[in-house]
Amino acid sequence: MKPGTYPLYLVSLDQDSAKRKTLEDRFPRHFPTMTRINAVDGRKLSAKEFFEYIATPMAQGHRLMLPGEVGCSLSHVHALESFLSSGADAALILEDDVIGNDGNIDAIMELVATLPPESLLICGGQQGMPARKYVFGKPTSTDGLFRLPPYSNSHIFRTCCYVVTPVSAKQILDIQKRSLRLADAWGTFFRGSETHIYYVDQLEHPKELSGSHLEQERSQLGYKSAFGVRRTVALVKRRFSRIARKLGALMCLAQGYRRIVR
Repeated sequence: MKPGTYPLYLVSLDQDSAKRKTLEDRFPRHFPTMTRINAVDGRKLSAKEFFEYIATPMAQGHRLMLPGEVGCSLSHVHALESFLSSGADAALILEDDVIGNDGNIDAIMELVATLPPESLLICGGQQGMPARKYVFGKPTSTDGLFRLPPYSNSHIFRTCCYVVTPVSAKQILDIQKRSLRLADAWGTFFRGSETHIYYVDQLEHPKELSGSHLEQERSQLGYKSAFGVRRTVALVKRRFSRIARKLGALMCLAQGYRRIVR
């Protein structure tokens, strides 16, 4: 892609002004250039709106999304739509709890020109994620930039900091418009496509999640709990998934990939 300055989008709820003030302190040079996307508060959706969004994915066998998850997905849909309408070659999309400094954004912007059109760049944010041990990558000709194997796409999480191109943005939107998925369903968005996910460790996500609206919602609803037969089925599925993950990890190592997130 052409070198140059790429737009920055900030996904943030109206009421989170304190988070934006912290972000302004962290990124004094780049913050004034960020275009804020007014995030959707899924908890404020009407019951009719909420069920309209989750009906299709549930009919397809996907698990129930929480209101906050629906809001997060819709917020990033709005960010991607704004980017595509801008006509820019790429954009950096951030959430308001991202940790870093202006130098990190400068480094990311320098990398963008090296990306092919069929790409998405995850800029970090995997701190504390259990699945990070399944994130493998091969070094590219650009120092610090890794290309992930398709196996690792489903083990990358969060949407706090990523770069999209028109190609990858359209692929995500095409799926989200047909059947809403979690905002970080990277493995679903690019399954069977020519788009590759790249990774650079520049920005961070807070390890303390008490300030996350979504994590609070998951905790309040006891989201991770399962009972009776449902729990037994979940345990069996988890065991087979663990075996599949380990086999996939061994295949990546055999193909010359290595773990890239500590």
